Amino acid sequence: MTKKHSFRYSRNAKKLRKKEKARLRIKNPIVDSAWKHGLSVKSNFNRLGIAYDSNEVLKIPNRGFLQGTQESIPPVQKKTKVVEALENVAQQSEKKPAYISEDDQLFCLYNLELYGDDFQAMTRDPKNVYQLTSKQLERLIDKFKKTPKYQTYLKEKRAGTFNIADIYDICVAH
Repeated sequence: MTKKHSFRYSRNAKKLRKKEKARLRIKNPIVDSAWKHGLSVKSNFNRLGIAYDSNEVLKIPNRGFLQGTQESIPPVQKKTKVVEALENVAQQSEKKPAYISEDDQLFCLYNLELYGDDFQAMTRDPKNVYQLTSKQLERLIDKFKKTPKYQTYLKEKRAGTFNIADIYDICVAH
């Protein structure tokens, strides 16, 4: 059984509502500087040029659209200063480099050296202890190819200084 909700006489409801409304904190400094706290969220978004409801902006076409009757596409609003500033920040931010653990990097090097692009053979390798499927191995190696370690591997391989036996204690027949 749950406790019945009752009115709290010791609390001022009006003051609590005002406090709750005043708690609105915007973490993005660009949006925060242009935000007008007297307006609603929807009107602030419209003023800033940001979509409040993506379903209104990007409507899913109905069956009539598939049959050939097209509705007029609403004109695109011009970009506001806030939207331009947000786009500039997004373009300037650096992407994180792909991270793969050291063990996975060694595993990828081993597989690339022995099997090349034969992912089916990689699945049957005894060192595939986690029993990764060919698709999982393909994704892992694609992710590995985006790391700086792969670039150093390619340089060493071109120079002829890379030896898989140095990394793993195995006998590789050349």
